[in-house]
Amino acid sequence: MQKKDLSLFDREISPLIISREEVITVHPDWTLERALLVLTRKGYASVPVIDDEDRVEGVISKTNILDFMLNSNDFRFHRLSEFQVCHAMNKNHSAILPNSIFSFAFDVLLDRPYIPIIDFDNRFMGILTRRVLMEKVTEFFQQEFLEDMVERQKEGQTS
Repeated sequence: MQKKDLSLFDREISPLIISREEVITVHPDWTLERALLVLTRKGYASVPVIDDEDRVEGVISKTNILDFMLNSNDFRFHRLSEFQVCHAMNKNHSAILPNSIFSFAFDVLLDRPYIPIIDFDNRFMGILTRRVLMEKVTEFFQQEFLEDMVERQKEGQTS
């Protein structure tokens, strides 16, 4: 079976991955202040946390930082520099392999804006975003609709 014969939902996600070089990440040892500045300046709600060995340690979000500070019962902005990303990040993250199929990735991304992509050694390769998947789904159904219209037009000319 040729690649073009595969349904969109059976194809690998590898061509859709945003490479690690294009992804904003933070380090687990960074201060919460630095992470919050990166999140705010870049306009992201959440980014992957990557260690010195390029492994995904978790994800950090503005909400994680605010929740951490609120739970410390002493929320003062100057204290953000006293804590590290590893203290507030979400360690219960998931990641998928680049050879995962579209339907699996689609299911995983239903409730999140992106998912980290890792290799077999848990090394960070990039991310897959829900937006990219939704654009592909839209493109797929638009193409299917156009092909259906052409087919109907052909049938109308032959009858």
